[in-house]
Amino acid sequence: MSTQVSNEKPTLNGVRIRTRKRDAKANAKYEPEDFRDSLFQVIEGIEPTDFSKISAALDTAGNTLDYRRYGDTFFEVLVTGGIIAPGGIIEDDEEFGKLPFSLFVLADASEQGAQDWAKLITRLTRRYKYLERIFTEACKHILENVHRYSEADNKKLSQGLGVLVAIGFLPMDPFRVLQKDHLVKDGLALRFITDVMREYLKNHSAKQLHMALIRGKIDSLVDFFPANKRDDDCFARHFEAEDMPALIDMHIASRANASRNDFIAQIESILRTAKANDEDEDEDDILAINTEVAKAAKAAMRTNKWPEEEAVQLVWEGILSAVDWAMKPEQIENQVMGHVKRYTPVLEVLTTAPKSEIKLLQYVQNYCYEDAKLMKYFGKIIQVLYQDDVLSDTAILFWAKKGAKPQGKAVFLKQTERFVNFLEEQEDDDESDDE
Repeated sequence: MSTQVSNEKPTLNGVRIRTRKRDAKANAKYEPEDFRDSLFQVIEGIEPTDFSKISAALDTAGNTLDYRRYGDTFFEVLVTGGIIAPGGIIEDDEEFGKLPFSLFVLADASEQGAQDWAKLITRLTRRYKYLERIFTEACKHILENVHRYSEADNKKLSQGLGVLVAIGFLPMDPFRVLQKDHLVKDGLALRFITDVMREYLKNHSAKQLHMALIRGKIDSLVDFFPANKRDDDCFARHFEAEDMPALIDMHIASRANASRNDFIAQIESILRTAKANDEDEDEDDILAINTEVAKAAKAAMRTNKWPEEEAVQLVWEGILSAVDWAMKPEQIENQVMGHVKRYTPVLEVLTTAPKSEIKLLQYVQNYCYEDAKLMKYFGKIIQVLYQDDVLSDTAILFWAKKGAKPQGKAVFLKQTERFVNFLEEQEDDDESDDE
């Protein structure tokens, strides 16, 4: 007769196993509709225009409502008045309709509605700082569905978000979602970002807008235009029609700056490639490199309509950008002097006019002032440029008397004092010989 062994584990009768709060929250069912309904209960009995009471009620409700978990839903309701369902459809509460202090409602009620809504958002996030990041992320989802909203609602949305951008609360990052093909192709993205920028420019300059776009990693506004209209003429026509000429000027300046940066990178690339390919260079190799750089500079001058004095400054920038500076200070002098000496032929080609010489000299002054490791070598650099016929004595004397820039002026004049005195004496001797 066999005996069956029981495998049951022992238990403690009468002991209740408690679940940790964080585990309970993680396992709780996600009910965005219930959260939306709770918001209506929070403001029950408060006038829709009494923003101080609404703000206080929402502050207090954060103790019971899970703002962190339902952050996306929270801001969808605060913006559109309802929940954004799959497909971009806004689902309002069946009993109460839209949230009365949402952007889509307030912006309809008065001209000040978007401003009042923005104040409400900033007050709320002042208490719960983590909501700032959630709001930025929620905006991306809200903006992805602008093609589902009415034109009037998009106007309200662009105005409200524009106010938040203008006060520095909302970065420009979320607006990059508008560059998706289905939003760009019909001009919707362009209309929307134009309205946002118009709101921003009410209290800020075009330069500040440009910086905000850069911080938001929006490299070019052209990316918001339909694919067949991404040229300078279409850009100018659009913003002329919108009476925003400052953006046209900003675009022209941005394109010009991009062209300059591309040219500097091109010069740097030529020099680095030559250095990598030829370990044992002779004079012919160096001359060939200078010739190649000069040809590139002449081509860029024709393409971009740059004057000679601008091109020579950019070439100088490219030449110095190609240097891998040593860690030891005592090696830097040999590097900088050798590098400048090596490429004086191309600088000479691009300084055929007195104005070009003065501009180059002033640019070198600023360059050495901004780069501390080069500051004490300015005087020696000028002497090398003089000896290799890049700078004339006339240009150097003019710079010393009235052409020097304020940046580091006293230091650089002190460095070049003996050399300038030498040039002045030489000039006096020439005049005496002529007499």
